[in-house]
Amino acid sequence: MVSYRTILVFLVAINGFSCFGYQSENGNDKDGIWESLGYGRIITIANGEYVLSDVTKFSCLPIMEGHIAEFGDVLKLKNDTLLLTNGINRYYFTRIVEAPPVCKKGSKAYKAAKAMAQNPEHNFEVLWDTFKNHYAYFELRGIDAENMYAKYRPRISPETSEAELFLILYEMLESFDDGHIGINAEKEVLKAASKMYRAQNPLQNEEESFESGEVAEMIAKKYIPNGKSRRGDNLRWGMLEQNIGYVQINEMEGMADYGIKNSLKGDRYWKAYSKKSKNSENELADEVKGINKVIDSILNDFRNVSALIIDLRCNGGGIDEVGMEILKKLNDEEKIVFTKKARWDGGFTPVVKVVQPAVEKPYKKPVYLLIGPESASATEIMALSSLSIPNIKLVGSSTEGIFSDVLEKTLPNGWSFELSNEVYLDMKGNNYESIGIPPDIPIDYPRDIDAYFKKLVDDLKIGDAAITKVIEIVN
Repeated sequence: MVSYRTILVFLVAINGFSCFGYQSENGNDKDGIWESLGYGRIITIANGEYVLSDVTKFSCLPIMEGHIAEFGDVLKLKNDTLLLTNGINRYYFTRIVEAPPVCKKGSKAYKAAKAMAQNPEHNFEVLWDTFKNHYAYFELRGIDAENMYAKYRPRISPETSEAELFLILYEMLESFDDGHIGINAEKEVLKAASKMYRAQNPLQNEEESFESGEVAEMIAKKYIPNGKSRRGDNLRWGMLEQNIGYVQINEMEGMADYGIKNSLKGDRYWKAYSKKSKNSENELADEVKGINKVIDSILNDFRNVSALIIDLRCNGGGIDEVGMEILKKLNDEEKIVFTKKARWDGGFTPVVKVVQPAVEKPYKKPVYLLIGPESASATEIMALSSLSIPNIKLVGSSTEGIFSDVLEKTLPNGWSFELSNEVYLDMKGNNYESIGIPPDIPIDYPRDIDAYFKKLVDDLKIGDAAITKVIEIVN
């Protein structure tokens, strides 16, 4: 069976293979050249062997090759459209007559692009062409694309160093104020860019700051000192006063049961987890099975509680399906809970209607999801899905507001970058990008993450505001 990692690699991995057009010789109905709806990719298939490439106006960058049999039933041909299914996601490819000239070996465009691979101006143009055609939120985030291009493009010339180019691109991408945008490069480039940045921006006296895992541990030590934990402390639970169950979920991934010692925490846990997951046939199935097993155990411990708190305030995201599997245990009616679509050709791809799973005998007592500005990405998908479950209330402050899956891309020089190309809407057509999902029961948390974590820590001296509020409500 194709693994979750293989599907993910099909969409985002970075390898070094060539892109060119093929002709079918054996009548394979999937043979040919296929262009994705959105996402900026082309796949060429000949005799069942495929090559996948990222394509812009200026570049054609091969990212993976193999045999389509690897994908099993998740890749299907219907009405001359290839459909790749990955969890709640649907990716469509339509047949085209030939690949763009920049993808054809030996063509003038192909040779020119290859010769320019390390050119700073060329790399800027590839990145900008990707954003221009796929970024979904220029208008929503108040960004004038033409003005931004006019501001940053003149700063780059053929003589721009790698460190200078990185800092210019980093500055530009930071100005989007989008947590799903980023850029990365080789260690040597990052080191040189960091040194240059420090020289240009002397360090100021910094206030005390906290990490999300550190804050989550402090809350757990105060409220459930004798509680249980699993998955490297990504899950903690225990009883509060007033017969209230408390569950702390600090990641929406890393939930597969790979037999890793519970004593391993932090980087040691993730190192062991990564090693185990690489040998998996289906990582997504492992994640789903693992979270189901733990949540069943937790709900069994809490079968007689009056109410349940699920704390997502220190959870920066992970895998959408993990949060939706948790909600499945609280939901008795399978239903469409949100839609998603990707930017494509000046409009959007076909709308994907996402269904929230259910169980026959769910937990139906009051549930309070604690949220805040660190609750992001896949965690927000869980909050979004919860809006359709009547016995759930959101407590805290608005989530971060970054919903799109990260679209990962590669520059010709080998650097990687990320952007948001998808739009998520609730069942009333509301888009919470950049503003976050608001709470039903508000707590005045700062939006700045450092100030937010400091507030959570300071509140522990007198009592966590959100937990205290729920105890008052239940009482």
